[in-house]
Amino acid sequence: MTVAPLDQAELATLSLLADTLIPPAPGARSATEAGVTGPLLSQAIGYAPDLPDRLRQVIAPAAGRPAAEALAELKRTSPAAYDSFCETIAAIYFMSNEVRASVGFPGREAAPARVDVIDLEALLMPVLEAGFGPRPTEGGGSQP
Repeated sequence: MTVAPLDQAELATLSLLADTLIPPAPGARSATEAGVTGPLLSQAIGYAPDLPDRLRQVIAPAAGRPAAEALAELKRTSPAAYDSFCETIAAIYFMSNEVRASVGFPGREAAPARVDVIDLEALLMPVLEAGFGPRPTEGGGSQP
């Protein structure tokens, strides 16, 4: 199933909604300045191909209305949809390297697991103590 991308009118409405949630502030970019309705949205759609259709559920009723009013109504009539929309916009916003850097959050970083041999021994001792004998099966027999 192919989902149609958001058209220019939908992107314009999404920009207004996103900038109402995350407006510009001293030292901080607005949602659209960070790319929420541009390259970051494209990247997010790569992770969640159905995202345009989910966004349309909020965009369509908000089209042609003041963004703050549309968001307030959504919050009142469908708190779960409002929360989901806000979380989605915030998640896309924090995909920006510049945004993460401005708040001191490096994002998810790969870190090797550190497991000491002592920890492994403590985890494996109950298994070793139980032994490797045959275990009963549902049919009443045993399996090695």
